[in-house]
Amino acid sequence: MLDDAVVTALARHWEDGFNGYDVDLVMEPIADDVVFSSPFVPRLTGDPAKVTIEGFDAFRAYLDDSMRRVPGIRYSIDASFVSTQTVVFVYTCRFTDGQIRTGADSIRVDAEGKIVEWRCHYSFAPEKLDNLIED
Repeated sequence: MLDDAVVTALARHWEDGFNGYDVDLVMEPIADDVVFSSPFVPRLTGDPAKVTIEGFDAFRAYLDDSMRRVPGIRYSIDASFVSTQTVVFVYTCRFTDGQIRTGADSIRVDAEGKIVEWRCHYSFAPEKLDNLIED
């Protein structure tokens, strides 16, 4: 099982980083060769078939773009599930128009506690938020 200290640190980077719109905080535990997958990736890539990005710099650019496009979201981690190499954060997203949505992120870490894989899962389709995304 992942150590409680690692899970607590990952949760802090996740929740505090996103709520503070602090890309650097979110990126602290990210490995150079991270693989990130989300149904929102095509908004950055322009390719509806490309839902995965690879590498630290590409992921950082994605986060920076996402945080600028959807201001005012508040996140709260509702539960975490831990395994030998992964943690799943189940969370609530509160949007500025009053929408409340849920998601779950599966995060796999290496032996040093660095995130090497991050996969996002949502209870809604990305296009349901089109009215909230700024260009």
